[in-house]
Amino acid sequence: MKKFLLAIAVLAGLSATAQTFAVGDLKYTITSATTVEVSGLANTAATAIDVPATAENEGVTYNVTAIGDQAFRWASITSAIIPSSVEVIKHGAFNGADLVSITLNEGLKEIGDYSLACKNLTAIDVPSTVTRIGDDAFFSATALANVTLHEGLKTIGKSAFYKAPMTSLVIPASVDTIDKTAFLFCKQLATVTLNEGLKYLGDGAFNGCTALQGITLPSTLTHIGMECFLENTQMQSIYLGAGIKELGESFMAKTGITTINLDPANPYFKLVDGVLYSMNGLILYAAPMQGLTEYTVPDGTTAIYGGAFWGSQIVNITLPESMLVLDDYAFCQSPLANINLPNGITYLGEQVFAATNLTEVVLPENAPYIQDGEFAGCTKLRKLTFPSSILQVYNHAFMNCSNLTITALGSNPPEIMDYYDDWDEPFYNASVTVYVPKGAKSAYQAADWSYYVTLKESETGTVKTVATSPAYGDTIVNATGYIPMSVTVTFDQPVELVQENPDVHIRTNYLFYSSDIRPDDQWVASLSDDQKTLTLYGADLDGFTCQFRANEEDWYYFSLPAGMVKNADGEESEHIFILVHYAQGEAPQVPGDANGDGQVDISDVNAVINMMLGKTDMVENCDMNGDGKIDISDVNAVINKMLGK
Repeated sequence: MKKFLLAIAVLAGLSATAQTFAVGDLKYTITSATTVEVSGLANTAATAIDVPATAENEGVTYNVTAIGDQAFRWASITSAIIPSSVEVIKHGAFNGADLVSITLNEGLKEIGDYSLACKNLTAIDVPSTVTRIGDDAFFSATALANVTLHEGLKTIGKSAFYKAPMTSLVIPASVDTIDKTAFLFCKQLATVTLNEGLKYLGDGAFNGCTALQGITLPSTLTHIGMECFLENTQMQSIYLGAGIKELGESFMAKTGITTINLDPANPYFKLVDGVLYSMNGLILYAAPMQGLTEYTVPDGTTAIYGGAFWGSQIVNITLPESMLVLDDYAFCQSPLANINLPNGITYLGEQVFAATNLTEVVLPENAPYIQDGEFAGCTKLRKLTFPSSILQVYNHAFMNCSNLTITALGSNPPEIMDYYDDWDEPFYNASVTVYVPKGAKSAYQAADWSYYVTLKESETGTVKTVATSPAYGDTIVNATGYIPMSVTVTFDQPVELVQENPDVHIRTNYLFYSSDIRPDDQWVASLSDDQKTLTLYGADLDGFTCQFRANEEDWYYFSLPAGMVKNADGEESEHIFILVHYAQGEAPQVPGDANGDGQVDISDVNAVINMMLGKTDMVENCDMNGDGKIDISDVNAVINKMLGK
C-alpha cells in the first residue's frame, strides 16, 4: 500500500511539473494532451517574438492554439508574429506591451478583451477567420492609424477601438453588431463605410468622432443606440432606413445635422416638417441640430425624447397642452431663451435645461422633482417659481447659477437630496435668494436651506391643510378591490371655493407617471357649511362618485392642485399629495355607507331611499337611529353625514 501511495505521489508531481515548460524565449502551459497556449516570456529581454505553430516538451509535440491571459502584459516586446494554429488571443494578452507591429494569420478566431490594448501599435490586419473583436481589444491604441477588417467578422465589441486615430474604415458586410462605444473618441475618423447586413449600433458607437463627414446607414440596421453620433459636428445629414425601429436617447445630439431623411416605408417613425416623430405622433424624437431656431410642437405630442434638441440652435419653442414629459438633456447646451411649460407636465429630466439662455421659468405643478443638473450652468436665469408641489431637489440642480431669485410657493420645504462631495450640492457655486411664504422661513431653516441660499419671507402666506381623508399613507380595506374617487380636505380657517372642477390626478406608484386614472366625467368640489372642509369626488356621467379598480401590490397618489380655495386675504391653498393603498378584507362599517366603499356620498343616499321604499334589503349600518327600520329620518341622517354635518 505504501509503495502504491508513493507511486501516485510521484505521478502527481510529474503531472504538476509538466503543466508548464519553456522553449526558447517563450513559456507554455499545457491545455490538453495535444495543445498548449503561450503563457509568457521565458526571456524577459526579448523584444521580438515569432510564436511557433508547435512546441515540444519531453518528447511530446503540442499544437500552439492560444496566447494566454495576460501572457505579455506590460512586456517590452515591440513585434510579434502569430501562427495560423493560434485560434484565440486571450484577455489582456498584450495589454500595455510596447508592441508596434503584430502579424495575425488566418486561423485566428477571436481577439479577446483588452488583448491588443497597446499604445504604440500602428496597424492591424484582422484575418477573415476572426468572428469577434472583443471588448476594449485595442483600447487606447492611440497610434493605430491603419485598420483592415475582412468578411467573416461578426461582432466588434464595446470600446474596441477607443481613441484609435485611423482616418477611414470599411466595416465588412458580415458584421451585424457594433457594440457600444466601439469607436468612441476616434477623432480623426473622417469616413466610415457600413454595409448591408449591419443590424445593431450600440450606445455611443461613434460618439466623439468629430471629423466624421457623414455616414450611410444600411437598410438592415434596426437599432441606433444612445448618443451613438454625439458631438459629430461635421455630420450634416442622416438617413434612417425602413428597418430602424429603436433609437436611443440623444442619438444625434450636438451634431452638425441640418437634415433628417427617413425611408417612407419605415413603419415606426415619421417626419413632420423635417422633425422626427414616432408614427403615432406622441413622441418628438429628434430635430435638426442646425438651422432650426423657432419651433411649435404640434398638439397631441406628449413627450420630447432625451437629447432631442441637445446642442441644437433652438431659441424659442412652444409646447402644446398635451405635453407630459421633457426627457433628460432635451434642451441641454442650446441657446433656448423662451419656452412655455404646460401644467400637465409630470417629468422634467436630468440636465433638461442645463446651460441654456432661459431667464425666467415657472415650473409646472405636476412635476414634483427638480432633477440632477436641471438648470446647471443657466447663468442668465434670474427668476424661477417653485410650485408648492415640489418635493425634492437633486444634485447640481442650480450649479453655477448666479443672481437667481426663486419664489417658493410651498410652506413645506422640498427635501435637498443627499450628496457626496461639495460640488454635488444643488446650489454649488451659485448665488440664490429664495422667497418663502409668510411664516415658513423657520421651516426652511430647519431643513438646512439657509446653508445654501439666502432666505426671505414673502408678504403673503398660504392656507394650511389640517387633515385629509383618506390621510397620507392610509390603507383602504374592503373586499371589492375598488377605491372611491373621493377625498375631503380640512383647512385651518374658513375659505372660499375657487375651483369647482379642479384638475385632480390619481397616479399609480409614482408621481411622475404620465398616465393617470380619470373619472368618467370630471372632478367636483364643494365646501361644508363652516367653509373649512372641502369635499372632492370624481363624478361619473350620472353625477355619482366613480370608483377605480385597485391592485394590492400598488400604491395610489391623489394629486390635488394648489389654489382650490382661498381665504379672505386672497391666500390660496397649497398642492396636496395623498398616498393610499388597498388591502383585501372586510371594510369597517361606516354609518350610512350603503355600498360598503368606506365613504358616504350621494350614491348611499339613493340606496337608503330605495331601502325605505322597500326596493332593496335593509343594510344594518344604514339604520342611523337604531330603531330597526329605514325611514325618512335615516335618509336625512345619511344626507347630513355626506355633507359633513
